[in-house]
Amino acid sequence: MPKNKDYDVRIFRLLSIINKLDAGQKVSSRQLAEDFNVSLRTIQRDLEILNRTGFLIASPQKGLHKFEDGFSLKKMQLTTEEASLLSFLYDISKSLGEKFEDSFRRILQKVIQQEYDSPFYAKIPEACNLKKDYPFLEDIEEAISDNRKIVLKYEKQGKIKTYKLCPLKLICYEGFWYLLSQVDGKDWILKFRLEHIKDVELLEDYFEEPKNLKAMLDQSTNIWFSERKTKKIVLKIDRDAARFFKQRRYFPHQKIAKENKDGSLMLEVKVSDYMEVIPMVLHWIPYITVITPGDMKQEIKKLVGSYIKKIS
Repeated sequence: MPKNKDYDVRIFRLLSIINKLDAGQKVSSRQLAEDFNVSLRTIQRDLEILNRTGFLIASPQKGLHKFEDGFSLKKMQLTTEEASLLSFLYDISKSLGEKFEDSFRRILQKVIQQEYDSPFYAKIPEACNLKKDYPFLEDIEEAISDNRKIVLKYEKQGKIKTYKLCPLKLICYEGFWYLLSQVDGKDWILKFRLEHIKDVELLEDYFEEPKNLKAMLDQSTNIWFSERKTKKIVLKIDRDAARFFKQRRYFPHQKIAKENKDGSLMLEVKVSDYMEVIPMVLHWIPYITVITPGDMKQEIKKLVGSYIKKIS
């Protein structure tokens, strides 16, 4: 078994090589061997270990090495220290037998290449940096975790208002962060934009989380949701868009009430606020028509009319 000093030198060498590669440099095998006062074979073995570990190293010409285009530690969310240690541990695992080496390689593939090699991509709206932008975040997280009530001071229309709340979740919709809360002693659900929160005081009073919280969030489509769905809306979906509404739930409590002979659909939706539906209706115009209720039809007509006037 090599001495600890040998291990330290090896890790330092791997760390230095990874640092150079991640900085976009082309490294020379011979120059590295001279810098570290080791044999050329030792450097080649180090580079081979890095390659086997999962770091994508290319050789544009004999004796020169660099990370493949587009590859970086940032994509893998690793520090250079973590990367060099993983490479070192992988090399150690080989001495423990083929089975152990294969197991460690599978772990490495999950840890190292998850971000770089994933075949999936989902576009999520960019949100603010929670830790940086909101001074009361740690207090809010603690209150939510412990089910502790809070007193919140909130700026609304230029005035500071005070609320006694049961904080439920930190939620993000369309790139904006909110504190989802229940008013103390009531079953009202309110949302507070984090950037408008001016102060948070943790109380020694505790509360029970609503049993329907997860279901309420799962059924939401935008920030306008609430637990009480008292409004019923009937929509007609034209034939050209019908297949999309058969495959995906665009609205809360969406249900196909009827499939017409011409291929169109009659859709029933239950909401707590018309704004849960209006943005998506506007998005799907002209393939969607509000059948009922009448006041929502007028609201859509008003919005579209206002837009037409602006561009006329």
